[in-house]
Amino acid sequence: MARDVSKFVAAEKALWSRHGITPTERRVKLRAGNEVRIQQVGDGPPIVFIHGVSVAGSSWVLLADALRKDFTCLLVDRPGCGLSDPLFGGPNQTSDEFKQTADELAVDILDGLGLGTAPVACTSLGGFFGLRTAIANPDRITKVVSYSWAMGTPMTNVPMMMRLGSLRPMKALMARMPISAPAVKMMFKQVGMERAIETGTFDDDMIAWSIAVMKHTETLRNEMQNNPFITLRGLNPEVLLTDEELAKLQSPVLLLWGEEDTNAGEPEGRAFAARLPNATLEIVREAGHTPWIDELDFCANKTRAFLIT
Repeated sequence: MARDVSKFVAAEKALWSRHGITPTERRVKLRAGNEVRIQQVGDGPPIVFIHGVSVAGSSWVLLADALRKDFTCLLVDRPGCGLSDPLFGGPNQTSDEFKQTADELAVDILDGLGLGTAPVACTSLGGFFGLRTAIANPDRITKVVSYSWAMGTPMTNVPMMMRLGSLRPMKALMARMPISAPAVKMMFKQVGMERAIETGTFDDDMIAWSIAVMKHTETLRNEMQNNPFITLRGLNPEVLLTDEELAKLQSPVLLLWGEEDTNAGEPEGRAFAARLPNATLEIVREAGHTPWIDELDFCANKTRAFLIT
């Protein structure tokens, strides 16, 4: 598949323009040597945003727009996604190396931007990064807002499509699959975004941007090759967050958990919150895996109140 990064940049610019925003772009070198792109939006105290699977920092566009009068939103393209460099070590990275990357990412960004401390907002695979970096760096990460299920925590079930996708031949096949609006919608519905797709809150500009991310950057290929979480049997126990690790997470955590998240619903959310020393759980009604898209005002207000107090 021919890549044309300029088409991704154009789709992203159109997405931001719809909200009257022109982000400031920054690049930060991580201690491993690879660089990540950060888009900066708004004024006020900083928040580091870490996105989910096979997208990039602009997936937070709605929430960044809602919060930009109160906060400086630092929207990270995770390593291997968007316009960031690949993960150090590429597809040969071990589970322990992946965990180390997660432990370091947000703090490396703070160091690169000359910031001392900040909260982290995260979701899905980004939740693994956000939670681990807060555990490893309690003096740097002040608070965590996790939107719905986070990778590294138990799932209701692991879909067979995801299990098969862990096999090397299937990874190669899926990385080469044609990218179209129907394919993207189907993919997102399968990971818990059915309500966002069906109601149109994940709108045409977001769909066009998502197509461009997967078609004209190396994001999808990198995510397929560098995902240690899923095996043919289900979740890889090597990367699950343990009770011992979670007990070290002393920073306040706000869990905004979509009740319709098919990855892990309300019972899993309540069970996970009980494992955290200092967690507040809000079940977001009529919301799926991306509650800030399904219920933007609710999530923005809860986030703002949690971070300001």
